[in-house]
Amino acid sequence: MAAPLVTGGRVMAEPAVTDRARRIRAKNRALLIVLVGLVALFYAIAMARMGG
Repeated sequence: MAAPLVTGGRVMAEPAVTDRARRIRAKNRALLIVLVGLVALFYAIAMARMGG
């Protein structure tokens, strides 16, 4: 059994920390996809306006 982790004076079980980190990474990836999509959309709109 893994030893508990101490963070900021609080003792947390290791699975809870890894589960939280996994959720944060998933949110960050989703945000990255949205931001890249917006950049691509703005770029396509700008190219269409300049080319037309």
